[in-house]
Amino acid sequence: MSAITRRHFLTTTTGAGLAGVLATGIPPARGQQREISYLCWNNFAPLMDKKLAEIGQRFTKDTGIKLKIDHIAAAQQAAKYASEVQSQAGHDLVEMRMHFPWLYEGQLIDLGDVVADLEKKYGKVLSSAAETARVHGTWRAVPQYHAMFVATYREDLFKKAGLKIPDTWEDLYTVGKELKKMGNPVGIPISQNYDSISTAGPVLWSFGGMEIDKDGKTVRINTPQTALMIEWYKKMFRDCMEPEVLSWDDASNNQAIQQGKAGWIHNPVSAYIVAKQMKLPTADTINHHRTPGGPAGRHETDVPRHIAIWKFSKNAEPAKEFIRYLLGKREVYDEYIMSADAFNLPVYEKLQDHPVLKTDPKYAGLKAEGVQYHCYGWPAPPSDKVQLITNSFIMPNMIAKAVTGTPTKDAIVWAENEMKKIVAG
Repeated sequence: MSAITRRHFLTTTTGAGLAGVLATGIPPARGQQREISYLCWNNFAPLMDKKLAEIGQRFTKDTGIKLKIDHIAAAQQAAKYASEVQSQAGHDLVEMRMHFPWLYEGQLIDLGDVVADLEKKYGKVLSSAAETARVHGTWRAVPQYHAMFVATYREDLFKKAGLKIPDTWEDLYTVGKELKKMGNPVGIPISQNYDSISTAGPVLWSFGGMEIDKDGKTVRINTPQTALMIEWYKKMFRDCMEPEVLSWDDASNNQAIQQGKAGWIHNPVSAYIVAKQMKLPTADTINHHRTPGGPAGRHETDVPRHIAIWKFSKNAEPAKEFIRYLLGKREVYDEYIMSADAFNLPVYEKLQDHPVLKTDPKYAGLKAEGVQYHCYGWPAPPSDKVQLITNSFIMPNMIAKAVTGTPTKDAIVWAENEMKKIVAG
C-alpha cells in the first residue's frame, strides 16, 4: 500500500471512491470473495427488476461481495419458501410480502438493527408494513416498499358513454353494465391469485364484514355482511364481467385493460406503467381513481414487501450489508423507487411525498384522502394463520362457488369451516 499514491487510491477505489466507502462504512473486500443470494418476485414493474440488477452489480464493485439475484412468480413464492425451510438450504435473502414474516418467524433472523438505522434516516415505518414485518416485537424482515390498490379505468370509454366515476361498489355495478354492453367489461379476478383477495377484501370491508375478528382467533366470515358482498359479486359476474375471470392469474386484469378489452379493473398503477413503457395505444386512455366505498366506508388493500434473511444462511452479515446498501443509501433507494414509476412506494414516514408521485398527473389517486389502508385479514392482527388463509385462497374460492351456482349460504359455510380448520390448527 505504501507504493500507491493518494491520487491513485482515490481514482481506483470502486463506486463513488473514498466518499462511497465513508458513506457506507463498508470497505471494498480484498482477497477471498464473499457470496450471497437473493430470491425475489418477478416485479410487475419490470424496470425495477432491471434497476435491482444494476444496483446489485454496483454493490459487488463497491463491497467485493458477489450477489446472485433469482426471480420467481409471486404465486410460486409460498411453495418455494416452504421448500427452502424444509431443506434448510437455498437463498440467503428472501423478499416477503404481507404476513410471510409471521408465518416463518422461527426461520428468520432479527433485523432490528437494520430497521433502527433506516428509521433514524427516513422516519417510522408505515403501520401496515410495521405490523407485517415486526413479529411479536422483533423485526423479522426489513420493510422496503409497498403497492396500493386503486381503480384503473378507460377514461375515453367513460367520456364516450357519459359515465360517472363510481364512488361506491354499487355505482360500479351501474357503470359496469354499460361497459359490458360496449364490449369492455369490468375485470375483477375471481380465482386463486392475490389480486382476487386484494379486491374481495375492500368489498367485504366496505359492507362491514370480516374474515377473522380483532382477537385473531374468532372466525367471523358467516355474517349477513358477507352475504351482501357475495350477492354483489354474483350480479357483477352476471351483468358486468366475462366468465374468463374465473381462471385469471395476477397479470390477467392488467393485460385485459392494456389490450383494450377491459374498461375497469382494480389494481395498483402497474397496468398503466407497463402500457406507458411498452408504448401501447391504451396508455393515453388509462387513468385512476379512488377505490369505491360502501355502507361501512372506503377501504383499500395495501401490499407491503420486505426483505428477510433465513436463519440457516451462512452469510447473514454480508446479506445485511446488501439491505443497508439498497435501502440505507438515500440516493440508491431513491433510484430504486423511481425505477418502479410509482408502482412501489417508500414505506417510511418522511418519504411519503416522494418525487416519483410528481412524475405523472395520473398518480394523483395514490394520495387519495378518505381511504383506510389494510393488509389481508383486517381487522385481525397479522399472524401466521392469516397468511395460511391467504395461501389457501379461501375468499376467492368462496366467491367462485357462489357465482357459479352454489347457494350463497352454502358457500359461506364452506369458507367458515375452512378458516376454522386453519385457526384451530
